[in-house]
Amino acid sequence: MGGDGLAGFLDPVAFSWMILLLLLLGTLLLTIGSAVWMLLQPDEPELDTTPLVDDAVRRDREAAALMRRRLDADAGRTDTTAPELR
Repeated sequence: MGGDGLAGFLDPVAFSWMILLLLLLGTLLLTIGSAVWMLLQPDEPELDTTPLVDDAVRRDREAAALMRRRLDADAGRTDTTAPELR
């Protein structure tokens, strides 16, 4: 009842150099394949984002100016007749 059952449990797959060699070969092929694939990828296109940034900055500055005018109107430091201040 003793030794064979425990040995079979601890070593479910017998060691084989052929299995180890196939696993290493597969790993090597996948590594080389992924390296070649990364080298063959096209470069990122150069995108000029200057108009997008300029537009975003303009909108942010307009929003900040409007907020400043609304706070001044709420504090009574400016006239509140403008429609965007109501």
